[in-house]
Amino acid sequence: METRERPWQTLAGVLMVLILIPLAFRMQPARFEPFLNLSTWRFLGLGLLLTLEASAIAILASIPLALFFAMARHSGPFWLRYPVIALVEGIRALPLLGLMFYLFLRLSALGRQLGIDALTRPDAAVIAALWLYTGAVNGEALRAAILSLPRGQWEAARSLGLTYFQAMRLVILPQAFRRALPPLVAQFATLVKDTSLGAIIGFIELYRRGVILFQGERNPLETLYVVSAIYFGVNYALGRLAAFLEQRLGLRRG
Repeated sequence: METRERPWQTLAGVLMVLILIPLAFRMQPARFEPFLNLSTWRFLGLGLLLTLEASAIAILASIPLALFFAMARHSGPFWLRYPVIALVEGIRALPLLGLMFYLFLRLSALGRQLGIDALTRPDAAVIAALWLYTGAVNGEALRAAILSLPRGQWEAARSLGLTYFQAMRLVILPQAFRRALPPLVAQFATLVKDTSLGAIIGFIELYRRGVILFQGERNPLETLYVVSAIYFGVNYALGRLAAFLEQRLGLRRG
């Protein structure tokens, strides 16, 4: 019989590793002193807030886009389906950093032409890139959830006299979103990490603030260790939330 690992066991194992890392890399306790200052945590906290804000905007804005992609690929007319397939596969195949660079250059030029300063900011390109990429990924997750529903759901809806769109809106999509909810939460955890790519184009989020901090304090190992621990705490909480939703919604297998 397979023994399922409990969440507290995973957490305990990770915490042990986190404790051993400073010892293994011979980090000096004195170099952790900047983290005794409230100003340091304010600085990093603002970066964490920007990271979560960009991720939340991208994940929420991606849901209508994901629904459009899923519906177009699942049952759209051929003149819409094939361009959407090419767009989704193209976005998923592109490096996310390259997409951020491209959008940063295009949005900056557009913002200067239209006189819209918000478009010239790096966070606009970061959010736009995460929105497109997440829309493509979540669109496939939602389409897979639709395809996973039993054929009888369609037949029961149609036997009640519902049209295709009524059946999709009232019967199919609510169940599909229910099945796709844990992957959506897991994708949010991925976005939290992917925002760090925005540091290349000047988005001063959590990781970039860590770099700025250790450049002044001369403690790169210690600062990156603390920043990594913050990332772990956020993503572990999101991972547990996804597992809870999967279990609560009765989607866990085995």
